[in-house]
Amino acid sequence: MVRRFNERSAQSQVRRLRAVALNALRSYPIDVACLRLIYHGYNTTFRVDTSDGRRYALRLNVSGNRSFANVTGEISWLTALSRDTDLILPVPQAAVNGDLCTSVFAADLGRELPAVLFSWLPGPDLEDSTTVPRMIAVGRAAAALHAHGEQWVLPDHAELPDVDSVLMSTANNLSSEHPLIGAGERSVIDAALAHTQSQFESLVHNARRHVLHADLHSANLKWNRGRLAVFDFDDCGFGVPALDLAIAAYYLRDDDELEAAFLEGYQQVRDLPPFTANQYEAMLAARNLVLLNDVIATINAEFRDMLPRYLANTVTKLRRYLDVGVYRHEVPGLIAAD
Repeated sequence: MVRRFNERSAQSQVRRLRAVALNALRSYPIDVACLRLIYHGYNTTFRVDTSDGRRYALRLNVSGNRSFANVTGEISWLTALSRDTDLILPVPQAAVNGDLCTSVFAADLGRELPAVLFSWLPGPDLEDSTTVPRMIAVGRAAAALHAHGEQWVLPDHAELPDVDSVLMSTANNLSSEHPLIGAGERSVIDAALAHTQSQFESLVHNARRHVLHADLHSANLKWNRGRLAVFDFDDCGFGVPALDLAIAAYYLRDDDELEAAFLEGYQQVRDLPPFTANQYEAMLAARNLVLLNDVIATINAEFRDMLPRYLANTVTKLRRYLDVGVYRHEVPGLIAAD
C-alpha cells in the first residue's frame, strides 16, 4: 500500500522533495553540483551549489497556503525592497524564461508547487547569537520595512492576503473536530479566539494598513560581518504595522531586555504605531493560536509528532493569558520536551 506524503517520516519526505527540487532547478541557467537541505517545515528549502562556485537557496512552497499570485506578490515586494533600500535581502533569481517564480509538479502531493530560487545569504541565523545591539538593528530594519511598505503598491498581476485578524490568512483549523482537542482544551481555545479577535477588531478599525513581513523573528534573520539580513517573506500580507512588532516580540517574550531593545531600535527610525497594552498582549497570544492552527493542519512529519505536547502547552499558556491578561512563554504546568 502506497503511503500518503503526510504519513511518511521526515527523512522520507525530504528525500522525495529533493527529487522535486532537482526537477525545478532544470528551469534555471545553472549547473547544479550539490543540493543540501536547509529547512524542512511549513515549506522546504535547499542550498544549491553550482559547478562554477555560486550558491543559492531554492524554496518549494510545500504547505499549500500560498497561491502563485501570493508568491508573485512576495517576490514583487522583495524586488522593490532590493532596489529601493539598503536592506540585505534574498534576491529572486530569473529562470531561463525570465520568470522569478516557477512551478514544479510533486507527484506525492498531487499538485504543482511554487518554486523560487533566491540569492544566497551568508552567515548564521540570528537566533544563534542574539544580543541587545543586534535586536536594536532588527528594530531598525522593521521600521525600514514599514517605511517602504506603506508606500509600495501591489502590482496588478499579484495578490497578497490580509493578515490583520487572529489567524491571519489561514483557514480556521482550530474549530474542527480533532481527537486531541477535548472539551477542556476546546473551551480555552474558543475563549482565546474570541477575546483576541475582539482586540484585533478594535485595533484595525480605521487603522492604516500596508504590506508587512509578518514573520519577523530571529530564525528569519542572519548576522554576518556586523550586518543584518532579512529573509523568509513567505508570510507577507496586508495588515497593521503593530502586528509585525507583536510577532517579533512573541519570540522575545520572557526576555524583557531583548524585547525592549527591538522596540527601541524601531523608535530610532520612526514612531511606534498606535496600540494599547491589551491589544499588544492579544496579538502575542494570537501568534500562539496561529502556530497551533498551522501545526494541526501540517503535513510535516516532525510537526505532526510534536502536536500533542504543543497543543497541551498552548492551552496552558492561553489559559494563563486569559486569567492575567499578559502572555508569557514560561508559565507553570508546561510539559517539557523529551
